[in-house]
Amino acid sequence: MEYQIYTDASVDIPDEVILENGVRIIPMQYSVDGKEHTMYARLTDEEAKRFYQDMRDGKVTKTSQISPYFYEQAFRREAEEGRNVLYLSLSSGLSSTYSSSISAAQQLAEEFPGFHGEMVDSLNTTGGLGILLMDAIQNKKNGMTLEENAAALRKKAERTALWFMVDDLRYLVRGGRLSAAAGFAGTVLNLKPILKMTREGTLAVVAKTHGSLKAENFLADTFAGASDLSLGSNVIISYADCPERAENIRKRILELKPAAHVFLTTMTPIISAHTGPGMCAVAHFGDKEYL
Repeated sequence: MEYQIYTDASVDIPDEVILENGVRIIPMQYSVDGKEHTMYARLTDEEAKRFYQDMRDGKVTKTSQISPYFYEQAFRREAEEGRNVLYLSLSSGLSSTYSSSISAAQQLAEEFPGFHGEMVDSLNTTGGLGILLMDAIQNKKNGMTLEENAAALRKKAERTALWFMVDDLRYLVRGGRLSAAAGFAGTVLNLKPILKMTREGTLAVVAKTHGSLKAENFLADTFAGASDLSLGSNVIISYADCPERAENIRKRILELKPAAHVFLTTMTPIISAHTGPGMCAVAHFGDKEYL
């Protein structure tokens, strides 16, 4: 039975991958100073620049959880047309998207007995979700069934690593991931924390570097040590309004591992609303426990 691939609007991936492969997006919501916005697709470059300028101007940005209703509406379209669904979700350790999608799929299966949905927890976000989506697309092209594709993705999620630097600590303070005192001290010392996605799909601080250049090199060097190109050579560098930083990291990665296929993409507000402008993330396949 034919199946449709879905992911959600938190994904960081080159726009053409979405468009050329007919991937469908579950909308997600964010707000700027209380004004709600619904992302039905990735932001344009102009929209992204406006969002990051709002953050720099001190406007408060937040995100909202997705209700099962969004999933039920999207998946119903497939069920009515006789297609199953493969959904790749933002990490269950960061959001309720995974559990909401399961609830919606179960409800539709009762209404449409032939319908089947495979919900896959990426245990990741931003570019980590993106490179898994690339695998999902290729697996389908290679003839994998819905169940085979979902099983392969769940296995691959355990080997999908994401490392990122944060430029401005006030956003971590605002989100409760860093105390005000630690944020102040870190700002004075020009500290740039390095975080990762854990095996459980949550965030953990793994290092604190002094200055942007050291943070950029740390990300590239960590990629070199943790990556396993035999699992897949795709690498996504996603960035929050700092294209020069992303390009510096890309060049360093290719110096260290020329066989890597590196893609640059802007970061969606769904994640950067909590981490601020200047954030840069590197996603690849390999050892999530390297640090």
